Amino acid sequence: MKLAVAGKGGSGKTSISGTMARLLARRGLSVLAIDGDSNPNLALTLGVPAEHFNSVPTLPRDLLRRSEDGVELTKSVDEVRSSHSLTGPDGITLLVMAHPQPEEAGKGCLCGMHATVRTLIEALPDGDQDVTILDTEASPEHLRRGTAKYADLLVTVVEPYYKSLETGRRMAALAEELGLERVVLVANKIRDERELEAVREFAEAHELDIAGSIPFDPGMPDAERAGLAPLEHNPDMPAIAAIEEIAARLVAVPA
Repeated sequence: MKLAVAGKGGSGKTSISGTMARLLARRGLSVLAIDGDSNPNLALTLGVPAEHFNSVPTLPRDLLRRSEDGVELTKSVDEVRSSHSLTGPDGITLLVMAHPQPEEAGKGCLCGMHATVRTLIEALPDGDQDVTILDTEASPEHLRRGTAKYADLLVTVVEPYYKSLETGRRMAALAEELGLERVVLVANKIRDERELEAVREFAEAHELDIAGSIPFDPGMPDAERAGLAPLEHNPDMPAIAAIEEIAARLVAVPA
């Protein structure tokens, strides 16, 4: 299964991506987490110590080449794993698209790196025990670049207010244009039934499926302030239990 997780900035997509990755890895699945954000923070949610952030290898800019058959990788998937990844907690393999600090302000473009991630996802194995989770940029730009084109599923994280919901709708529409066969919403930071009903009404009006909801949990921002992964801050948080239910619903996992 290859999942892409999208959402408006601050919606909680990275916290959900990283927590879901670790929970699935604990179920015995082989999990590859890709940080496809130009401002990467997935390592923190996975539990990689802050002192190692800047030493996490990023994907090389020369990983693609053009051939008679089109664009292809210059290295095998196994070679990319061995030379440009980091093994995180619970055995997760982490790949990072780019460092948060550009070489020079006002220069450079990540268009080629989005193409690299897209091609890599296409080449990754998709066996019953293989899970890829792509944490995308906090904007629709990655959909315009087709970064998640070869994902099996786009999970759009929304909060119960109009701007976030509308962003989720736009992302879902772009995903359908891109050819993704399955798009679902995840309602995050839900405080009460009234907020959940607002998400349900919006989803029904726009013919969108809801994969589940996650309650507002003060422990999640507390974990960020402490510089800890949610699972290490407090594994018994209600939000984590809800993320685990959604992960089991979306991915076939061992009992």
